[in-house]
Amino acid sequence: MAEKIKYRDVYGIFIPDAEWAQFLDDVSTIKLRSTELEKVNGEQQYKLKKLARIIQRKDRQLAKFNNGGSHV
Repeated sequence: MAEKIKYRDVYGIFIPDAEWAQFLDDVSTIKLRSTELEKVNGEQQYKLKKLARIIQRKDRQLAKFNNGGSHV
């Protein structure tokens, strides 16, 4: 198990060799999940921007229709 240590007024974490491989694996997993979340967030932002453009276009169409009057 990792332990907090202080050596020459510097704080750090000591990880025994027996646990080092597991620690590296955990860090890799965290990085992978972070990358996946960034990708998902980017896709969501793209979709929101696209939806906002559609709404703006429809608002302009409605404004033109309402200002132009209806032909009945």
